[in-house]
Amino acid sequence: MNTTDINKLYEYTIWANHLTLDAVEKLSIEEQTRDVGISYQSIFGTLVHMMWAEWVWLARWKGENPAGPPNNIAASDLNAIRTGWQKIEAERTAFIAGLTDETLQADLHYADTKGNPYSLPLGLLIQHCANHATLHRGQIVGMIRQLGVAPPATDLIFYLYQSV
Repeated sequence: MNTTDINKLYEYTIWANHLTLDAVEKLSIEEQTRDVGISYQSIFGTLVHMMWAEWVWLARWKGENPAGPPNNIAASDLNAIRTGWQKIEAERTAFIAGLTDETLQADLHYADTKGNPYSLPLGLLIQHCANHATLHRGQIVGMIRQLGVAPPATDLIFYLYQSV
């Protein structure tokens, strides 16, 4: 994995997250918050988890070890999630722009939210975060489909068709 690959991966992640948010905006509040018993109970709960996870991982990449969700990013409604995600995307884009292929190979020592220590190469942790988002977008697509609504096509291949 190199910086070119990481940049492309996160361009895709932003694109797919935005498609997902756009689709969820078309749902009623009741549909967004209905407990369907998977992931983080609801579409809304899963979006909140995704946004906070992206924030936590970015903080770790920057050498911080947050013990919980951010205080400066609200998750009260879909608009707040979109606004919070835009802040995270801007910070992450700037962070990634400063990386080199060498820094991607270097071990990052961090702690999870319970204080347990870990260490892995930064590039692998960056890949994990994008993969985590893909997992939860897939769950949201399934929840949307359960509502009888056509979900967005967020697979990487659809992004590549548009961007290459």
